[in-house]
Amino acid sequence: MKEIYAVIEFMPLMIIAFTLVLTWKVPTARWFLLCYAMIDIMNIFLHPITMQWKTHFYLVDLLLYLAFILPIVYRREVALFIYEKTGIDYFSLVYKRQILSVQECGIVLIIALGCVVDLVSWLEVLAYKYYWIDVPYFKLYVRNNLMMLIHIALCGMMFSYAINAEKREKEDLKYDSVE
Repeated sequence: MKEIYAVIEFMPLMIIAFTLVLTWKVPTARWFLLCYAMIDIMNIFLHPITMQWKTHFYLVDLLLYLAFILPIVYRREVALFIYEKTGIDYFSLVYKRQILSVQECGIVLIIALGCVVDLVSWLEVLAYKYYWIDVPYFKLYVRNNLMMLIHIALCGMMFSYAINAEKREKEDLKYDSVE
């Protein structure tokens, strides 16, 4: 079973790489996926370190899940900042065209669910550590399966985002030309 968890853990990065190939022509999707990939790579590099923290692993995992919201919330501002510092037109284009999509809202909700799962796990582990409970049932029997489902759902939402990116970009350009 641990092998399945390991594959699922790296699945978002594989999906990001695949969807980058699909959406390379769409600047806003490319920017979103590259930002998301940077956060995921950071998560993969920190994972061996945080796995050694038995009690507070779930709190760190919660914070890393919150970091996955950053590309959705702040990528327009980051693109504008980079454009102002470098003058590269790509970042200006991304800043002008970027809007919040339905899939991104779904990603935020799924990440919020992951944060709740990690918070409950952390609180349960603390309760177990200080002998308030005898068995951490949620952590032992629910958390890993829920997190696996969350990873699969995130991959599905990213894939859905990529499939709809070009159509969404064309619609946005159509509405911009009407105004």
